[in-house]
Amino acid sequence: MPPMKPIPAPAAAGSPSDATEAIRPSFDDLVEMSDVSVAAAAGTDMQEAFVALARRAQSVEWRYEDAEEAIRKLAREKTGAQGAVFD
Repeated sequence: MPPMKPIPAPAAAGSPSDATEAIRPSFDDLVEMSDVSVAAAAGTDMQEAFVALARRAQSVEWRYEDAEEAIRKLAREKTGAQGAVFD
């Protein structure tokens, strides 16, 4: 299995939307290579694999909260629920 794509470090003024684009390639790799529930990540139930992805982004200096929100956004996009309300 090939490794996941790296997550680039944020620019000096990295915004949460930048986090989404930085994490997207690794998120796509994770979804493709594992049996994770994208629908759960879109809501409130972040599986350990997605928590690990957020921690990986944090290790290259993204704020954990921004990485977590980016993962939720990517999950909503992936499930086609963009714009829906999740509890």
